[in-house]
Amino acid sequence: MNVNAIMMKKERLNKNFLNDFQFYDFTKIKENKIFLVGSIRFKDYFIKIESILQIIYKKLVGICSVDGLLNKDKFNEEEWDKLQEIAIQKLNDQDAILVLDVDNYIGEQSKEEIEYFSSHLHKPIYYLSKLKIG
Repeated sequence: MNVNAIMMKKERLNKNFLNDFQFYDFTKIKENKIFLVGSIRFKDYFIKIESILQIIYKKLVGICSVDGLLNKDKFNEEEWDKLQEIAIQKLNDQDAILVLDVDNYIGEQSKEEIEYFSSHLHKPIYYLSKLKIG
């Protein structure tokens, strides 16, 4: 196979990439601006679901902080608290949130974001576990 043929086949959302998410029904998310909420330990889910929702479903996807997602351990407590404050502010501009409750885990900071979104904004909250088919 020549280099041009290899380059033409290159695509991010290939079968291997999508395999982990084939049993999720993202069509249930009707809103356009979606904020991803979840534990840093599932950063691969953030990265992949962001691409899936944006490229396949044409959603505007937001997260608290890319740097925070990739480098949480490098922030001191004050810096991290400021990022959390910003996350709450960003929630105000969202149509819905998608909670990445992998293995049914939801961390304390995620619970705060969910509570704020639910009690103050009264907008839809989706859970990845509930989007699973079957």
